[in-house]
Amino acid sequence: MSNPKDMSTYTQGHNPSVTQSHAIRTAERDGGFLIPHLKPHFQILDIGCGPGSITTSLSRYVPSGSVTGVDLSPQVIDQARAHLSTLQDVSNVSFQTGNVLEGLPFQDDTFDVVFCNQTLLHIPEPVKAMKEMRRVVKSRGGFLACREADFPFRFHPLLPGVQQWMKYFYLMLYWPDATTVTDNPLPQYPPFGPEYRGGSLLHVWAREAGFDTANVKRGGSVTMEDPKWFARVMTERIQDGTAEKFKKFGATDDDIESMISDFKAWSQDEDAWMAILQVEVLCFA
Repeated sequence: MSNPKDMSTYTQGHNPSVTQSHAIRTAERDGGFLIPHLKPHFQILDIGCGPGSITTSLSRYVPSGSVTGVDLSPQVIDQARAHLSTLQDVSNVSFQTGNVLEGLPFQDDTFDVVFCNQTLLHIPEPVKAMKEMRRVVKSRGGFLACREADFPFRFHPLLPGVQQWMKYFYLMLYWPDATTVTDNPLPQYPPFGPEYRGGSLLHVWAREAGFDTANVKRGGSVTMEDPKWFARVMTERIQDGTAEKFKKFGATDDDIESMISDFKAWSQDEDAWMAILQVEVLCFA
């Protein structure tokens, strides 16, 4: 069975059912911990920029600087450029493909800030990625700003189908090359063991990437999503392809139907609530 480090692609894919949820992200919503530290002339690099909504909204905070968005997928870079073309008042943003693990196409000490949001969790070697990010950030006054979700997500009521979805969602993200659940024993959910990957490890990865612990500012926030919106988006993802990925880990047709029906039931419950712990670090060079 594959180890999580063998992962080389974004396992959720970039179809509209995925990227529509990414496109609601903004600098204010997802980069609030970064904004107070920005200066008008800063050069920002956004790693794993996705469809570019955070990248473009960061631009207003650096009017005499620039923001460069980088993503592994040409498909999603095309989406980001299409989004940029609709913004008449943004002239300091650009997008390009790049692979942080293979080496970014930038010189040492280039950027004042390297930012990433919900990206390191999907990179098979997060420490190696942070080392490369550290290389291109300015050694005097520069910093990394990283924000990642921690697992498990919190739901009320926690219906069986939603709980099943959390289990298979986690396995899909970090064990994508396993052929079946019987290949070898998979980690139990939530896997708070050696295989665990979550935002609560950000400060550890930063230290292992060479940052002085004293220069790593730790923080966090909570994202609370609208149940009807979240249930609709996750159900669309299941129907658009993640169901087949779940099945290779042992999910049955009945499990998939339970996920869909329980997401619907959860979203219609008057007490429905969900929250995601977002871990945030500022790593100063």
